[in-house]
Amino acid sequence: MMVRNRPVERRAIVAGSVLAAVIGLALLGPLLAPHPPGEVVDMPYGPARGATPLGTDHLGADVLSRLLAGGRTLVLLSLAALGVAYLAGATAGMLAALRGGRTDTAVLRVTDVLLSMPGFLLLSVLVVAAGRGPAGVGVATAVVLLPDIVRVVRAATLQVLQHDYVEAALARGESQRHVLVREVLPNLASVLAADAGVRFVGAVFVIATAGFLGYGAQPPAADWGLMILENRDGLSLQPLAVAVPAAAVLLLLLSANLLLDSAFPARQPARRGSRPAGGSAADPDAVLRLRGLTVDADTPDGPRTVLDGLDLELRRGRLLALVGPSGSGKTTAALAALGELRPGLTHRAGEAVLAGHAVLHLQDRALRRVRSRHAGYVPQDPRTSLAPMLRVAGHLGEYLRARGVPRAARPELIRSAVRRVRLPDDDEFLRRHPHQLSGGQRQRVALAAALAHRPDVLVLDEPTSALDQATASALLADLRQLCQDDGPAVLLVAHDLAQMASIADEVAVLDGGRLVERGPAAQVLAHPQSAAGRRLVEAARGALVQDRAAAELPQHAPEPPARPVLAVRGLSARRGDRTLLDGIAFDVEPGGCLSVVGPSGGGKTTLLRCLAGLHDDRAGDIELDGVPLARGLRGRSPEQLRRLQLVPQDPHSSLNPRHTVERIIARPLGRHRPELDPAGLRAAVRELLERVGLDEEFATRRSAQLSGGQRQRVALARALASGPAVLLCDEVTSALDPPTAATVVALLARLRDELGVALVVVTHDLTVPARLGGRMAVLADGRIKEAGPVGQLLTASADPTTEDLLLGVPGLPSPEPRRAATRTRP
Repeated sequence: MMVRNRPVERRAIVAGSVLAAVIGLALLGPLLAPHPPGEVVDMPYGPARGATPLGTDHLGADVLSRLLAGGRTLVLLSLAALGVAYLAGATAGMLAALRGGRTDTAVLRVTDVLLSMPGFLLLSVLVVAAGRGPAGVGVATAVVLLPDIVRVVRAATLQVLQHDYVEAALARGESQRHVLVREVLPNLASVLAADAGVRFVGAVFVIATAGFLGYGAQPPAADWGLMILENRDGLSLQPLAVAVPAAAVLLLLLSANLLLDSAFPARQPARRGSRPAGGSAADPDAVLRLRGLTVDADTPDGPRTVLDGLDLELRRGRLLALVGPSGSGKTTAALAALGELRPGLTHRAGEAVLAGHAVLHLQDRALRRVRSRHAGYVPQDPRTSLAPMLRVAGHLGEYLRARGVPRAARPELIRSAVRRVRLPDDDEFLRRHPHQLSGGQRQRVALAAALAHRPDVLVLDEPTSALDQATASALLADLRQLCQDDGPAVLLVAHDLAQMASIADEVAVLDGGRLVERGPAAQVLAHPQSAAGRRLVEAARGALVQDRAAAELPQHAPEPPARPVLAVRGLSARRGDRTLLDGIAFDVEPGGCLSVVGPSGGGKTTLLRCLAGLHDDRAGDIELDGVPLARGLRGRSPEQLRRLQLVPQDPHSSLNPRHTVERIIARPLGRHRPELDPAGLRAAVRELLERVGLDEEFATRRSAQLSGGQRQRVALARALASGPAVLLCDEVTSALDPPTAATVVALLARLRDELGVALVVVTHDLTVPARLGGRMAVLADGRIKEAGPVGQLLTASADPTTEDLLLGVPGLPSPEPRRAATRTRP
């Protein structure tokens, strides 16, 4: 199991004990006071003596008794104000983020007004309006805390709303209350818990300050803040009357802060493995070296090995492709090369050396310095790789600023970097925010940022998953050229073996965390020696063979078309002043399939969002079963929402990490089949899991315990739970390795045949329409360039866009007799 941070645990125990003691004393103190708090027991400012161990105050009352009786109001009032502030602030923040538009603007303007007023002035105004005394101070404190809570919750909610599982919930017609309470709120729990602790400290401070100013409890009531106010003139005569209540407030604040710091510490990378005892035979010119790297995952059943004694070396100018089935440890190895391990992983042994630095043993500041000078990284998910508030130029500029590039030199480097990844370098594009870019454009901006400072090592995690074949091939060719021109060493996590055959110097195959094969790309991909390598290559070759077979099918006279289940006429869509779609028209019959292909940024995902009702700035007609669909979700009936289901692109973002698989699938089942009792609901979940090829034991798992292919199957099961007539599939194979992708495509084809479900499939992979059959539409620049049967477009395309896509499809090396690849650790 994971070794715990014992110093942090000890601090948490000490801080928690002190805080509990202070709060317990405050709540139970009135019962322990030796005298009534207002009783005069001695002369004013009397010294400490037997009956009055802390002396008396300005009235001659016992300081100890008033101290014991004066904390209850402060603690209870702080908790009450915090609760009211959080109930109102969290609700307003989540609604502002979810609804946007006027609601968001109104909420932000109110918070701006409150934040613009100095704290003491706002407190005074609110107390005057609400009235002096504990109730008035409690209301005032809640209002003082409110704007910061709204801002924090809104920002955190916006991050959660970027995930596909939220859009899937909206698309199936869930209410705003359900989306906020069941989808968003569970994922805000850690953020809200940490922030609530901070706000409690703030509430104590505000209420104590109000007491000191005379706004809170009024004489002769006992209150710590009031005690400081009343006895300040006698500080030189009886300092304990002021120092003791001040120390109580300070102790409450400090213990709460210490507990927060211990409960929510800065994340500590797991770097507890021992260093190698001595040197080993290694390439002295290697800029990246992994030696015997072993990493474990901490699970309820004990540690599970993710990387097992991994050895890799890489020189500048060389491109190494890291391939393997889902869950083989590819991303873990890539991140470990940069000195990073995800939460829940433990470094057990071995070393990662980047540009001469053992990065798994560096402190945070030194590690950041090494990364900024020598490394670049592009994550897989294009939506989380860019800061949502920064424009394209600002994002690249931040990377260059962090690496010490002078301001005057940045503009040209920014334009050069975006040109290198085949993006426009005009001012209009550089001013765009991430939400104004397609997934492929975001991925290329992230790559441009990683390349901007000319790193020694470039780590790429599936960099082409969001790109069409032509753009991906061009980008990889540019990477190949960059390496040859004395460029960086490139470690590329990939699943498209055909692309790797054309650009990689070497291919390394991982399976179960072990390096099972490594060698020149042509040799490994033509004659894989390991079982894992053979499975990957056979799946990739099968896709290419099926692609060619579909292309060579003879064209028959078309059958009379059935009445379309989905019909689109004259569809256009805009975002602000930009036209995203223009004049789109097509039909899909029951059990039919339309594959939409085209270059990145051409409008494919926008088309699916229009069909699902998630993009309502559109014109034209969309009909489901001959009935027009409203532009937005609110205008669609529950039956229309049920029959049109979205399967999102990213398997890592499509499932709520806080929910089990059973809960994810049961929710749409319960909505559309209310007659099911709990036992029937569980049986229906098991049936759907079986339909998508998963055992019933997966029902108790969460998304973090699933591979990419398993997550995609669960997303399909969730969509099927509604009994849809049409499935809208957005790049459902883009993040999957060839065997898993082939399985998912076969599953879609089986659903067409068995259930008669119509498919609209957006994809960059031309083997997907070849396998699914039906019709294909080529979408570019917001227009359908050509459409027709899949075989016809693959063999006799009439538009240059289609030709470019076909030319961009790579091929695997021919399995002719060659020298065997290096066999490593079978």
